[in-house]
Amino acid sequence: EDLGRMVLQRRLSTIASKADAPFISADVGSQDLLHSAHVFQIWANSETDKWQAALTTIDQEQRRI
Repeated sequence: EDLGRMVLQRRLSTIASKADAPFISADVGSQDLLHSAHVFQIWANSETDKWQAALTTIDQEQRRI
């Protein structure tokens, strides 16, 4: 899981660094919730008018892992 998280983080950071990126920044993490569930999370910041493109791009990248 850690390797996949690091790969996804690097991909999203690379995308965010481009001038035409659909999001400004993104982060990836995981945690255990009360010893009952393990959660994998992706956060992103985008301009208001680019949220759909940001969501589509992040979905595509996480499916590549």
